[in-house]
Amino acid sequence: MKTFLKKKINLILLKLGWKLIKLRKVPEPNPYGKLDLEILKAINDSKGIIHLGAHRGTEAEIYNWFGKKVIWVEALPETYEHLKDNLYFYKNQQAYCALLSDSDNKVEKFNISNHDAACSSIFNFTDEVTKSKVWANRKHRMLKTINLKTLKFDTLIKRNDINIKNYNHWILDLQGAELLALKGSEKSLEFCKSIVVEINQKNIYSGGVLWNELKNWLLTKGFYPTREPKNDEDDILFLKK
Repeated sequence: MKTFLKKKINLILLKLGWKLIKLRKVPEPNPYGKLDLEILKAINDSKGIIHLGAHRGTEAEIYNWFGKKVIWVEALPETYEHLKDNLYFYKNQQAYCALLSDSDNKVEKFNISNHDAACSSIFNFTDEVTKSKVWANRKHRMLKTINLKTLKFDTLIKRNDINIKNYNHWILDLQGAELLALKGSEKSLEFCKSIVVEINQKNIYSGGVLWNELKNWLLTKGFYPTREPKNDEDDILFLKK
């Protein structure tokens, strides 16, 4: 009923030139966030961008500044609704709701985290996180679990008639599920030229992919890292050679 009322109110407000948004606490800045000239060059040189693990789409203005088309994918339905609101004025940016994996229609338990659900994942936190050995100052925990059906990225592209050739720079931030998503994207990956992946060197997510396994798989697809990680959690640029 609440969702129905929100949609009706939104429709009325839109006709008057207004939009209903939900007030929320501004998230903390990324502790590892910084400018990376190689990543900026890859964005600038690209035809368009695929961003898997969209959350609220905070990078939308950056992509718009570069004049790029963007496909966003977010797994959590509630966050996806907010993502669509945030992308409302970016006409070259399209959002889709899907839990990406290496198979279609598999029901997975999806764990929703605190801190604005930014670390939600099909994988739960390990003891290293819950016992404050990693991210000790952040006090991360999973608040609840919902069931979601998986979808391969290749299936999403085909189902929505997207010309994947127009999107050759990818960003993956999937909280340990990056390799599963890549395995479900092998056909689309043929047209990708550069990938930025948030990697983990420590066991943050139970069952989540770690740096060496992810790097070795991407090497078999012709993608090479531009550097080695400097932190336990890091954003690494891979280029196809």
